[in-house]
Amino acid sequence: MPLPVEHDTRFHRLLVVLFWVTLAFALLPDGLDWASNAASNDAQGGSVIRRLQWMTPFLFCALVIWLRRGVALRIARQIDPFLWLFLGWAVLSVGWSDYPMVTVRKLVLLVGTGLIALSFQVAAWRPDRLRRHTRACLTTLIVFSIIVVFALPNIGHVAGYENAWTGITRSKNHLGMAASLVMVLWMHGLAIGEVRPLPAIGWTAVAAVTLIMARNATALLCVMAVLPPMWLMLRPVLSLRGLLFSSALALGAVVLSIFFVVLITHGVPGWREIVAPVANAVGRDVTFTGRLEIWRLVYAEVLKHPLFGTGFQAFWLGIGGPAPWVTQNLYGVLWQAHNGYLDLANELGVPGLLLGIGFLANTIRRGVLLLPGWRAEAAWVLGFIAFLSLANLAESSLFRPIHFMFLLSVHASLALARLRAIDSPNQES
Repeated sequence: MPLPVEHDTRFHRLLVVLFWVTLAFALLPDGLDWASNAASNDAQGGSVIRRLQWMTPFLFCALVIWLRRGVALRIARQIDPFLWLFLGWAVLSVGWSDYPMVTVRKLVLLVGTGLIALSFQVAAWRPDRLRRHTRACLTTLIVFSIIVVFALPNIGHVAGYENAWTGITRSKNHLGMAASLVMVLWMHGLAIGEVRPLPAIGWTAVAAVTLIMARNATALLCVMAVLPPMWLMLRPVLSLRGLLFSSALALGAVVLSIFFVVLITHGVPGWREIVAPVANAVGRDVTFTGRLEIWRLVYAEVLKHPLFGTGFQAFWLGIGGPAPWVTQNLYGVLWQAHNGYLDLANELGVPGLLLGIGFLANTIRRGVLLLPGWRAEAAWVLGFIAFLSLANLAESSLFRPIHFMFLLSVHASLALARLRAIDSPNQES
C-alpha cells in the first residue's frame, strides 16, 4: 500500500498547533519578553525560559513520531543524506568543542528541529499543508507586527537604522525575512491558481511595505532574485524556453551574488566601484554595513582551525566567549558573522561547510527531480532554498537552531522526503 494521503486525519489539530507555535517561538523574543534584548541571554549557560519553550513541543513531536513510527521510518529513509552527515559531524564536534556543554545543548535544539519537521510529515499529511500554513502563519505575524508598530512604537521599532520596524519579532532582520517570504508564498499561490489575484496582490503589497520599513536590504535582494524565476517556472512564456530562462536567471543570481562576496572578501582592485551601485540601490554602503571587516576577521579565525572548527555553535557566545576578541573593536558583542557559510566553516571546519553546501545543493537537485509530478510543491521548495542560499551570503541562519529560516529549511527538506517516499515503490503505511 502507498503511504496514506487522502484519509489520514490523525493528530491534525495537534500538528497544526505545534507548527504555528514552533514557528512563532522561532520568530518572537525568548520568553515573549520584548522589553529585553533577546541577544543578551546567557548563551553559554542557556536560558531556562528558552528550554521550557522548546522542550514541550519537542516531546509532543517525539510522541507523534513514535505513534506513527511506521510512516516515520519510511520517510527517514528518504531524508537527505547530507542532513544525516551534518548531524553526525556536529555530534563528533563535541569531542573538540571549546565549549562542549554548549555544543550539546545546541545539538538538542538541532535534533528537536528535525523532530518538529518529521512529525509534521508523518500524520494528517497533505501535499500543500506546509506552504499553506507557512503562508498563513507568516501573514498573521506581519499583521500583528504592523499593529504593534503603531500601537506600541517602543516595541515595534528599533533604535537606529532609521527607526526600522521590528514589529513583534526578535529583530528587524527577522521581520524583513518573514515579510519577504510572505511575498514569495502569495505570488507562488497566485501562480498555481491556489489564491485569487486580489488577495495575493494585496498581501504581497502589505508584505513589501513591511519589508521596506524593516530596512532589510538582504531580504529585498533575495526577493528580487527569487520571484522572477519562480514565477516563470510556474507560468512559463513557452514551456521549454520559459523553464530554461528561469533556470538561467536563478543561476545568474547565485553566481552574481557569490561574485560580489569574492570581490569584497579578497579586495580586488576596483571592487568598491563595482558594488557601489548595488549597495546604494538598497541603501547600504560599500562595506555592506560593516560586514566586510567582520568577514575578514572571522575568515582569519577559520584559518586557525580549518579542519575541525571551534565546535558546533561554540563561537558566538557573548561576553566571556571567543567571539568578542574578534569583533570588540567593531560593534562590541556580535552574535553571528553575517555570513552563514563563514559561520559553518568557523564552527565545523571545511567539512562542515561542504556538508552545509551539499545539503542546499542536494535539496535543489531533489526539487528539480520532483518537478514533473509535484510542480507546485517542488517549485515552492526550490524558491525557498534559493532564497535561503542567497540570504546566507549576508546573514547567518544555516544550521542555526533555532532560527526560523533553518526550521523552515528542514521542513522543506522533509517535505521532499515525504514526496519521494510516496513516489517510491513498495511503500506501506
